[in-house]
Amino acid sequence: MLKLMITLLLCLMIATGAAAERIWISTDLHISGGGDVQREAFEAVLSKPEDGDILILMGDLANSGHLAEHRMITDGLNGIADGVQVYVLPGNHDLSAEMTPDGFRTHYHAYGYDSAFAVDPDSLSYAVMTPDGVCLMMLDTNAWDEEKRAVLHGGISDGVLRWTASVLERIPENTPVFAFGHHPLYPFEGTDATTGAEQMMQVLDTGNVLAYLCGHRHSNATEGSGRKRQIMTGVPWSYPAYLGLVELSGDGFTYTVQTVFEAESDTYRTMRALSAELAERMAAGSLAGTSFEGDAEATAWFMRFFAAVLDGKLSEIQEVLRREQGYEHWKQAEVRSAVKPWIIATMESTHEDYHRIWLGQADEDE
Repeated sequence: MLKLMITLLLCLMIATGAAAERIWISTDLHISGGGDVQREAFEAVLSKPEDGDILILMGDLANSGHLAEHRMITDGLNGIADGVQVYVLPGNHDLSAEMTPDGFRTHYHAYGYDSAFAVDPDSLSYAVMTPDGVCLMMLDTNAWDEEKRAVLHGGISDGVLRWTASVLERIPENTPVFAFGHHPLYPFEGTDATTGAEQMMQVLDTGNVLAYLCGHRHSNATEGSGRKRQIMTGVPWSYPAYLGLVELSGDGFTYTVQTVFEAESDTYRTMRALSAELAERMAAGSLAGTSFEGDAEATAWFMRFFAAVLDGKLSEIQEVLRREQGYEHWKQAEVRSAVKPWIIATMESTHEDYHRIWLGQADEDE
């Protein structure tokens, strides 16, 4: 029955000649009573989509899960441009004693759940079909603890796995599918694994899923390849302040990152300056108490490395950075924080440019 319903829905969309949409993607807004930068970024994100576009918010909309924070978010969403469809997912910061899963579904009913063709009754997962016949699988990746009234970690339950597999089985063949969740399925930089992630990747591989998109780590990155690609979108309130954009392109799709603020705006310049200050503090703090404390070469090297990581340009200068003395100093330094393992893991890995990713036939043939 569901497969027939989806087929009829697709036929209706084709018959009405709906214009090709753009799918904007943002995450980790962390709206709170304070946080002027977060609210400014939220307003900027809402200004991007135009009539006929889609906006997906992949969780951590609120900072502490307070009802007042969620009301701020829906107040903002209510003022979005006409003709823009918004779909939301919960993150670990969204759910709390004040905002339980049932409360989240009710509060955000108009932003995904009311237009879904399939809803998981036992989680906050749902699936929608866009006017262009693209299926969006919105997956709940939160390990909610009913007794503690909190999300303990990223986790995909057996029920969500079964529901996802069931929906994918009933989607008509050749229907393009994108999957979304708050938490990564591939561990980012080897940390913060999501329980059930490996099983979910296997489930998604059985359908025509072109990519899995997520947030949570506040970084822009991509892992995997082909139809097993994970695309992580960073936050809009911190440099480089990107959001993602999926567009139909020929016989497939492209994913690109777009700046939330104009590159030469005061807000963007301030973010960039704060990023450089953060890198300098991280270097100084990490090297403190080691034989390389105050080492100017190591600090300058880290600041170049940090900027390249944020800008997605590390692959362009990685070999040069590997040969420099600053990197040798970091490898030799008796650093006890997590910064050194992150540097080593990042420098010894290969990196794909996430600024423009083709999600088309070439990927499917791999």
